[in-house]
Amino acid sequence: MTKRRALSILGSLGFSALLADASVSHILWHRGYKRLAAALLGGGAAADGLFVYSFLVPNFPLLGKTFYRGSGADSSVALTFDDGPRSPYTEQILEVLKREGVTATFFILGENARRSPELVRRIEAGGHRVANHGDDHDILMWAGAGAALRQLEEGERALKQAGITEPAPLFRAPHGWLSPKAHRAITGRGYRVAGWTKGVWDTALPGTEVIVSRTAELLNPGSILLLHDGWQGPQPEDRSQTVAALPGIIREARSRGLKFVTLEELIREAEAGAGRR
Repeated sequence: MTKRRALSILGSLGFSALLADASVSHILWHRGYKRLAAALLGGGAAADGLFVYSFLVPNFPLLGKTFYRGSGADSSVALTFDDGPRSPYTEQILEVLKREGVTATFFILGENARRSPELVRRIEAGGHRVANHGDDHDILMWAGAGAALRQLEEGERALKQAGITEPAPLFRAPHGWLSPKAHRAITGRGYRVAGWTKGVWDTALPGTEVIVSRTAELLNPGSILLLHDGWQGPQPEDRSQTVAALPGIIREARSRGLKFVTLEELIREAEAGAGRR
């Protein structure tokens, strides 16, 4: 399902629910139940808004538990990349990370792993962790268990064919949108659903300095940073601003006394901290 289609369904459902609330409230009002009508309209509008909001916010807890922030007890942040690998940007990012001595977590699309298996192997060889981002960036906002598991399994198969025998047991849904059924199916396979603390929208190409400044706003202990080294589909997209912003992001983090860890390490730190409490 495309992003546009998923949002269209969400908008239609939200509007239909609001219209139904308004219609019932109108009937009750004209039958003399004015307080009840007002309460229904206000409560219904709030519930409809919450429904729409819950699907649009990647880390919304009612749809399933998502790890989107560390404990903050340690001075650690996790740097993550989605939608790759893609030349030349993945190679350029790997060079920056090697030069800076930083490890990261790469959420790989199955279709891109099949295109560039050597790049997937290079990510792992650089000391980074490879994780599952599904197969073709299909939106899972309305997906059932079967559709979600097909994305998961095709992603697994592509990583295995690329030579990755032990990928990180993490899954990040495209755009972070995951239906409750899809969430249960994926976690039932032993995966942890991974989110991010706040997006910086580097794919919109706002400019290198803007990407650095947006990232700086959320650079705190426990933050999960989301950037992109690739894209879905055959048409090329520009990720050069992300590459150019990366050294500035790393410098800013280190100036605040922060250290970069893999997402798995951030999760372990959070769980260890919870165990000590």
